[in-house]
Amino acid sequence: MLTPQQKDTITEIINIGVGKGSASLSQMVGAEVLLNVPYVNLISFDNVFEELQKLADEDVHAVELKFSGEYEGLANIILPEESAGLLASLLIHEDPDSEALKEMKDGLMVEVGNIILNAIMGSFGNMLDAPLDYHMPKSYQGDITEIYGELDKERFNQVLICRTNFSIKGKNISGEILIMYEMSSFSKLKDVLDKLVAG
Repeated sequence: MLTPQQKDTITEIINIGVGKGSASLSQMVGAEVLLNVPYVNLISFDNVFEELQKLADEDVHAVELKFSGEYEGLANIILPEESAGLLASLLIHEDPDSEALKEMKDGLMVEVGNIILNAIMGSFGNMLDAPLDYHMPKSYQGDITEIYGELDKERFNQVLICRTNFSIKGKNISGEILIMYEMSSFSKLKDVLDKLVAG
């Protein structure tokens, strides 16, 4: 569990990263992209699927970024398939049903995921004074349980879940960001958060 002070600190770190990600996406699109994270919580891996079902009972589009260094784990951004298509169409000004968009959507989602997840994890690295190394992001489409069902829940016992809202050209799109720290990294994270809270 996180103390209220630890949760506040994590929320602050994530919002700093989200702000940087918003600026990068705005530059990419040529229009203002607003991102906010109204909800951050720590849940057990067993509750991940239940929480994600609130986002969508349909197929999803997910981008996963593996990070390593002093802290190790996985960062993911997950959108309902329809929302991913809308986001991609807004980014390149294409009709959501066009063939061009269908061909480009996967690459666009990887680019969006890479920008946002790098910004958030970079914020963690800066605040915790622990630079991270990033692997190439991977993109997945399909049922939530099929995408994440084979992850080792002993390795990723605790998961940070962050609701994310995009606003682009008057359109609102909701998604989830999952940050899964390996257990040893998570214990270390909590110790450093306590030091930050203590000042």
